[in-house]
Amino acid sequence: MKKWFPLLLVFMAVLTSLPGTAMAKPPYMTSYYDSNQASWFRIQPIYRPAGAISSDFGEPADLDIAADDRVYIADKKKDRIAVLNPDGTLLRTIGDAEGKGQLSGPEGVYVTPDNEVYVADSGNQRIAVFDGSGRFRKEYKKPDTPLLGTEHFVPVKLVVDRRGVMYIELNSSYQGLVRLNPKGEFMGYFGANKADQSMLNWLKKLVLNKEQLSKEKGALPKPITNVAIDPDGFVYTATAGGEGKGAIRKLNAGGVDAFKNKTLVNGHGIVDVAIDPEGFLYNIDLDSMSINLYDRSGEAMFEFGDIDKETQQYGVLGYPTGIGIDSDHAVWISDSGTNTVHKYVRTAFGSSALQALALYADGKYEESKPYWEAVYARNDMYNGTFQGLGKVFLHEDRNDEALSYMKAAFDTDGYSKAFWQIRMEWLQRHFVALVAGLVAVLLAVYFGYRFIRWTLRRRPLPASWKEPLAYIRNLGYVLIHPYEGFYKIKEARIPAWITISLLLLVIGIKLCRVYFTGFLFHPVDLSEVNLVKELGLFALPWVTWIIANYLVCSIKDGEGRFREVIQGSVYALSPYVFFSVPTILLSNIASLDEAVIIHALNTIMTVWLLAMLIVMTQVIHNFDFLETLKNSAISVFAILTIWMFGFIIFGLSYNLYDFFYELYKEVNIYH
Repeated sequence: MKKWFPLLLVFMAVLTSLPGTAMAKPPYMTSYYDSNQASWFRIQPIYRPAGAISSDFGEPADLDIAADDRVYIADKKKDRIAVLNPDGTLLRTIGDAEGKGQLSGPEGVYVTPDNEVYVADSGNQRIAVFDGSGRFRKEYKKPDTPLLGTEHFVPVKLVVDRRGVMYIELNSSYQGLVRLNPKGEFMGYFGANKADQSMLNWLKKLVLNKEQLSKEKGALPKPITNVAIDPDGFVYTATAGGEGKGAIRKLNAGGVDAFKNKTLVNGHGIVDVAIDPEGFLYNIDLDSMSINLYDRSGEAMFEFGDIDKETQQYGVLGYPTGIGIDSDHAVWISDSGTNTVHKYVRTAFGSSALQALALYADGKYEESKPYWEAVYARNDMYNGTFQGLGKVFLHEDRNDEALSYMKAAFDTDGYSKAFWQIRMEWLQRHFVALVAGLVAVLLAVYFGYRFIRWTLRRRPLPASWKEPLAYIRNLGYVLIHPYEGFYKIKEARIPAWITISLLLLVIGIKLCRVYFTGFLFHPVDLSEVNLVKELGLFALPWVTWIIANYLVCSIKDGEGRFREVIQGSVYALSPYVFFSVPTILLSNIASLDEAVIIHALNTIMTVWLLAMLIVMTQVIHNFDFLETLKNSAISVFAILTIWMFGFIIFGLSYNLYDFFYELYKEVNIYH
């Protein structure tokens, strides 16, 4: 045994010295946005850190990526433009030590397809232009025009279109981008944001007179934060604030926003925007502290990365200032917090997912299929996969599979198209049987009804059943003849078991609406339905209506008793009962093309229900019509007041509970 021991030690030493498999986990989470559910969900990384280049930066304030994938960084503190090779090595710097080519605090840089370098030379209040080798060529100072007024010409960001027209963002300017032609002549302002009209400003217009309003400061538009341009000439402006509204705008030559001032998910603290070769948008957002990807219409797709001002961790941003995308889809970010330039590259999963999404956006469903399958092999929980493959199956006329995948993705539009095809094929095969079945059902109902009436004439029900059945039938009668129906209810002592039975019927209808409404009109995962919450939210308005109606109408000399208000409010739910049955049935056989029928039924049901409650109030309390409307409005106000006090009491009770619970935990910890 002893002679084997040294050999065992040698074997263990060799084994421990062998290189292991590197498992690098990014220091941040990655999520995808499911627009069908309006929620973010965790997913494996689509981008991973691939470098943090320092190159002795002083303060990287902006970056741009040229057509040859060289990265140009505006170093504000060192008064230079640093040029990096695609591998991150420093190629050269732009900016002379003295003379016309000397820069002062540059904050923006843009490289044209011809490799002309335009610099927002903020300290010198000009635009400086250099050629591809870094030689100074010309400068643009403030144009000699009264239209700029007293505004300081301090450019901080810029882009240049194919005609040589410059779109310049001035420091803290709310008037939009300044446009200069290649001669440096002023062409006007471009793309200014709209001023937000707050509720306070609206109230001031109602209350103050003209003289007082003239002394008020007008609401100013938010200044543009950054600017980018795509190969098609669309100018993209980034604007922080406004809860993401108009955070990214896609402006054509006429200044019209293709995104129509839409609210951007994760766009409240936007820093910069970039466009990749497929037309997808990327931004950095200080509010969500992430890098975000959007499709061509500005719909959120993914978020990744992290921002931490105190960071010293590889792959985590300190204070990002600019973003760019190269031809290999690598993301480059200038970071003045860590004085580095970060590089992120796509993972294998990210490459497959984003390529699939690009082909999907182009309508190339067949070409996207292998990429979707590659994504599915790595992650069978990503909803985008189900949506993409569902579209492929729909294109291949595999409608049953498309239906299943679209349902998994909660894609109602795709589901409706697949369902419509399946329904049409089914009708073509079973049309005769369907007509025969409908005729048989109608005949069964007709003759069944006549048979029941004939039977009841020969063998009448016991006299004790007459009154309860009359109360039950009144649920349908009050729907068509509300005044006569509620007069029958008034002062009638309806047995409690009938009232409870009718309430149970309404609850049963509600449960049927939750669990049996067609997917197109109720796109939820039934296994995640919170039944207590659903029933609570359904019952709360009805219960508070009874309380508020009785209290208000009693004060206003209403004749109705509490029992009568309860009975009347139960019978007032009859539209909900009778309209829900056809609505549920139709929701399972209609596509979105026939959604107007479902919406019309629901609208009629709601209006009818409100009318029933008003009629009930008038009859039960013996009001005239105007008194009924006035007291009903007061009842609604009382309902809101009850809810407000309930919310306050709940909040205070929760805080009290939380206080004693924390106190209990502290006592247990220290003892």
